[in-house]
Amino acid sequence: MTLIYEYLAVRRAALQEIQVQASIIRDNSSAAIAFQDEVAATEVLDTLQGSPSIVRAALTLPDGRIFAHYSRTGTMFDPTTLPQFQTEQAVFNDDSIQLAKRVLMKDQFVGWLIMESSLEGPKSRIRFYALFIALGTLIALGVAHLIARRLISSITFPLSRLVNLSHEVARNDNYALREVADSRDEIGDLTRAFNTMLSKIQDRDVRLNQLAYRDNITGLNNRHYFVDHSERAVSNALRSGNKCCLMFLDLDRFKAVNDTLGHEVGDDLLHEVAVRLSSLLRRHDVICRIGGDEFAVVMENVKDISGVIATADKMINAVAQLTRLNGHDINIGTSVGISLCPDNADNVTELLRCADIAMYQAKRKGRGQYCIYDKSFEEATA
Repeated sequence: MTLIYEYLAVRRAALQEIQVQASIIRDNSSAAIAFQDEVAATEVLDTLQGSPSIVRAALTLPDGRIFAHYSRTGTMFDPTTLPQFQTEQAVFNDDSIQLAKRVLMKDQFVGWLIMESSLEGPKSRIRFYALFIALGTLIALGVAHLIARRLISSITFPLSRLVNLSHEVARNDNYALREVADSRDEIGDLTRAFNTMLSKIQDRDVRLNQLAYRDNITGLNNRHYFVDHSERAVSNALRSGNKCCLMFLDLDRFKAVNDTLGHEVGDDLLHEVAVRLSSLLRRHDVICRIGGDEFAVVMENVKDISGVIATADKMINAVAQLTRLNGHDINIGTSVGISLCPDNADNVTELLRCADIAMYQAKRKGRGQYCIYDKSFEEATA
C-alpha cells in the first residue's frame, strides 16, 4: 500500500513539475510567437536545459507548424506525426509524459506548447523505494523472528510507529514528518533510513518550488511569484487604505548586446542589473524578472510618491553606469513606468497594463527616464 501511495505521489510530482515548467515557458514565449520572433522563442525553450527531466519541447503555430523547438537528446518532434491538439491535456506514456498547453497573448490564441518529460527518474525512484521497503521488511521480519520472545515489546512498538508514520505520510503527502531513531539496532537503522528517504523527497519538493518561483539567470523571483505577490499587495492596499506601487522596467539597447556579444554576455548583464537594482530597494520591496529584459518592482505602504520617484531615479542611474563584462564595455539604460493602486487600478492585470503604458511613454520621451501613468497617455494614442 505504501508503495502504491508513493508511486502515485511520484507520478503527481512528475506531472506537477512539467506543468510548472510548461506554465513558465508558455507565459514567457507568448510574445515571441505573437510577434514571430523565432530567436526569442528558442531562447525561452533553451532555459529547459536546467530541467534534466524535460526531453524535448516545441512551440507550434495555430496551424500546427513547428515555430521553435528544443531537445535534450537530439530527437525532435516529427512535424508530420505531431498530434493536432484541440484541448489542453497531459498524456502518460510508458516512459514519458506529453503535455500540451495553449499559448495566449492578451487572451488571443497564438499557438501550442508541447513538452515531453521523461519518467525514467521517477521509475528509478519507485524501484529504489520498492527494493528499500522489501529489504527493510525482510530485516524487520528476521530480527523479529530471532528475538521475538525476549524483545517483542521493544521491536513491535517502534515498528508500529514507523508503519503509522508511513501511512500518515502517504495519506497527507506530508514529507516533513519524522520518527525518532533512539536505538542503535536494526530498527533504529531502518528508522534513520526512512527519515533519510523522507528528507530527500522533501528536498525535491523544495527544488520544485524554487523552480516554479525563481529565475535561474538573475536569481530574482520570476513572473509567477510576481503575480502571487502583487495580488497580495493589491489586496492589502485595498483593505488597509494604503497605496502600493508597481514599477515596470524595460532595458534600453539590451537586444543589441545579445545580438553583437552573444547570449552568455547578455545573461551576465541581466544578473549584474539584477544585483544593482536589488541593492536600491527597501527591505520589504520585491523585485522580479518577468520577461527577457523586463523587471517589475512592487512597493507597498507608499506614503509619498516622491520616495517612489527617488527610487526610480536611482535605478535609472544605476543601470546607466558603465558595465565591463568579458573584456567589453557595455552601456545600456532603462525606462521605467510607474502605476499606483488604487489611484490607477485595483487589480494586478490593470496595474501592470498601466505601468507598461507609462514605460512606453518614457521611451517615447527619449529613454532612460521614468513616467507615472496618466489617463492622457491612452487618450493620446486612441
